[in-house]
Formats: sequence, structure tokens, C-alpha cells
Amino acid sequence: MITATRNVASAFDPNTIKPTYATTDPQSAAPTGVTPTGATPPGATPPVGTAEPSTKLSGLSKTSAMGQDEFLKMLVAQLKNQDPLNPMDGKDMAAQLAQFSSVEQLITMNKSMAAQTASASQTADAITALATSQSERADNLAQLIEGQMAMGTVGKIGVTLGNTTFVDKTGNGTVVVDSGTQKGVGRISMIDDKGRTISSANVGEVKGGQMSFELGSCTWTPPLTPGKYTYKFEVATDGGPWQAAKTYTAGRITGMRYESGNPILIIGDALSVPMSQLTQVRA
Repeated sequence: MITATRNVASAFDPNTIKPTYATTDPQSAAPTGVTPTGATPPGATPPVGTAEPSTKLSGLSKTSAMGQDEFLKMLVAQLKNQDPLNPMDGKDMAAQLAQFSSVEQLITMNKSMAAQTASASQTADAITALATSQSERADNLAQLIEGQMAMGTVGKIGVTLGNTTFVDKTGNGTVVVDSGTQKGVGRISMIDDKGRTISSANVGEVKGGQMSFELGSCTWTPPLTPGKYTYKFEVATDGGPWQAAKTYTAGRITGMRYESGNPILIIGDALSVPMSQLTQVRA
């Protein structure tokens, strides 16, 4: 605050009056009830310790979760900076130590579970790889066995669903039929590629169920010539009308080949039948 002292001249000449200035302590010269800027109000406790930095700290990493090391550091810092005249209560200390122990156990448990999960995943991958390998080996073994079985059928009579038959140069051939419950007299009719019946023959008594007939033992009118035919088999019960029976394709297996790893049997001269479609193999 600035104060002025007036010097009184004898003649009160304004030119002879010169002010003088003096500097006084702001706190001591402050008016009653007014606290000068920067002064501590009466009854207030001055801050203890170093002032907080005015600039933002840099270089600190930001984490999403607190680990046990960070928790322990905070606890130690709290103990070091507590008021010695008002120390932490023992119950609070025990509670924080128990919390620290719980956090440590949870972290250990999470690590153990993560390790178990990784181990289980590796085990599952190993089981899947083993199952795939065994499946491939089983498929290869099945194909090998099926191929050996197919080779063993060459030269025998193969039977499958259908109505095709073969007559060789000697007039021999085989048909396989299933008349079910029908019994009586049977008849075989040979049909050419144009759908015409070119020859027929009566067979002996049909007793029902599945039966086979040798074509060379039948009397054909007119006689059969060698070749591939379709046929139909009919049964007349007690002189009644002819009724169709279920037929099969039968012929001698003359060879075998593979298609996409699967054995294909050749019946007669040109009929190809997958091994899996055979219903019977006859000597």
C-alpha cells in the first residue's frame, strides 16, 4: 500500500508541497476482515508436502486392470504416507491384506484355467487329427478288402436287381426270379432291344420264393441265339392268368475294374455293376 505524508510549507505554496512515499507490509496494513491475496486465512491449516506438478506426468502406461504388483505397491505407499499420529486401523489393514490375498488367488486361478484351456484345446486337436487319420486308414483298408473280394468273384455268377440275362455261344445262361407266394407253372419270355418277344419257354413247377433257372435246360420256341436279352418271368396258378414275378439280372462275372477307388464288376460281355450292388454271388 502507498501512503503519502504532506510537508507543510510556511506559505502553503503548492509548489513547495512534495509528497513522500513509503512501502509497508501488506499483511500488517490490510483492512480488518480482508485477507490479502496469497495470505493464509485465520484458522486454516497450511498444506503439507510438495506442491502438485502443474504439468501432466508423461511416460506412465495405462492398464485396463490392476495386478498384484500394483496392488502391493499401493498398499506399501499407503503405509509409508499415513499420519503417524493417526495410523491405519488394524481392521482396515487386515481387510486390505485379505483383499490382496484374494486378488492373488484369483490371478493364480485365472492363469491355471488359461493353461487348462490351452491344454484341452491341444488335446482336442490331437484327438481330431487321430480320428481323421484312423478314418482314412479304415477307408483305405475297406477299399483293399472290397477289391480283394471283387477279384474273388471273377468267374462266378453275379446277381443284382434287374431283368437282364446273357446267353453264351453254347446256349447257356441263368435267370434268377422271386415269385413270392405265387405257385404253379412258370414261363420265361425273351425280349429284344426293340421290345419284341422273340422266344419263350415253359419251366417246371414254381414252388414260390426265389429260384434260379438254367437257360440251356429249357426248350425255346424258336431257339435262342447267343446275346444279351431282357426277360420277364410269369406264373400261372391252377390254370389261371399269367402273373409277373420279380426278376434279377444274373450273369457270369468276366472281369473287374476300378472307378474312383471302387471296384466295378463286368457281367457277361458289357454289363458293368458296382460291387456294392451285388445281391448274390453264385458258383
